[in-house]
Amino acid sequence: MRTKAFMCSVRLFPSMANGWRGYLEEESEFQWIAMAGFLAFILLGALAIQGTSNLPGVEVGPSDSSHAGNRVLDIEYSSGTTFTAKVLTDDGVDLYQQNGPMTVTKIMSAKDGLPADNINFITPLENGNTAISPSKNTVQVIHSPDNEANGETTITTLDLDSSNGNFTIMDLAESVSGTQASWMMVTMQGTSTSLRGLGSISDASASSDTIATSMASSTLSMPMLNSAGAVWQQVVPLGSEQWVASGYLSYTSSEAGASPAAPKIVPTVAVIDWDGGLTAPIVASMHTGERGLYHTLLSLSDGTVFAAGDHGSTYLSTSGSMTHHNTPSVAATVDDTDRVWLFGDVGSKTILRHSGDQVEQLSLAEPLTFQIESKGFASEQIFLHGTDGQGEPQTLIIDTSAPGSIESGRGFLNFLFLTVFSVIMGVMIWTAGSRLINARRF
Repeated sequence: MRTKAFMCSVRLFPSMANGWRGYLEEESEFQWIAMAGFLAFILLGALAIQGTSNLPGVEVGPSDSSHAGNRVLDIEYSSGTTFTAKVLTDDGVDLYQQNGPMTVTKIMSAKDGLPADNINFITPLENGNTAISPSKNTVQVIHSPDNEANGETTITTLDLDSSNGNFTIMDLAESVSGTQASWMMVTMQGTSTSLRGLGSISDASASSDTIATSMASSTLSMPMLNSAGAVWQQVVPLGSEQWVASGYLSYTSSEAGASPAAPKIVPTVAVIDWDGGLTAPIVASMHTGERGLYHTLLSLSDGTVFAAGDHGSTYLSTSGSMTHHNTPSVAATVDDTDRVWLFGDVGSKTILRHSGDQVEQLSLAEPLTFQIESKGFASEQIFLHGTDGQGEPQTLIIDTSAPGSIESGRGFLNFLFLTVFSVIMGVMIWTAGSRLINARRF
């Protein structure tokens, strides 16, 4: 239908141009009518474009990936068909990696007696591998088939130094500088959380054949001590030797009516310094909000960090300065052009999109029908996973390249408006030029 409409509009342009030229060649009152018609066209075109601001390229329904029909608890995408996923099945919690539509490798399987309940994070590494932690003081590296001589997925288990105690790894982030990489981990020892660094790691860690040599001289730092009572949850790199950690502070409120049995929780985000080696990471600066939590830390390509929270967001520059935004959300992700997409709760009709200092509100064609539990980005597509009110797994896919393209209603109207505008202005300029040339001849 759109193609037919486009062809009709193309056939219409020559006759439109001839008609407009005729109006311009008439007496002055017809020229004023032509000008008024052109103004009406501009106003109507602007209203039509604004009226088609719904986000195109959205598909709601179960995915055709291997996790279809299962609840996705966590997922990290390398491409639209390559990802590592933690899913809830009838047998329990499984962890697997899919490398293409037909290639699935089980990492942990509840049916086989190895459930993935204790997997707290899935971290993609810059070399294409993936890191997880199945037990205390342990990191497993899932090597991508592209990094293996036999072209198969392999797993390397790394046992970390336990001389400073046994700890659970809650999150892991990687920072790469040249050919060297460092890891920063959120750890829990007993009931206390802290941060520990591990570095440095050479680029030979990509392959399972050479990772042991690559990490032979890596050193695990002492745990951070100056946490100011914070419970740390997430960490991401900030520049080369700094990191951003988020969590919360819990304290008994002295406000009237506050219950000692229900401590007040406030969000916190901090810039962390660590220069490698045994030296413990330290808090360089720290911000505490009034309520809510930061649910997502997003690293941008320029080294900055966007912290998304359920009551607001914070942007952290590479210098460590923080800018706070009144943009709440329940889930967030970033695309390949550093645009941050913020999503609301069930029933949300709009999406917020940060691009630099600009915040844009996009309308969904229909309200969001499920609670978002995990998300990812790959191949110009955002994948949102969750469950609806009946407990059924759902997936929402957003094509980030669709807004403004000719395939969208808004993009088509933009194209049509600019084309007609160009034709009309061209005829007006040509007519004015012709009259000027004729006037000079006489």
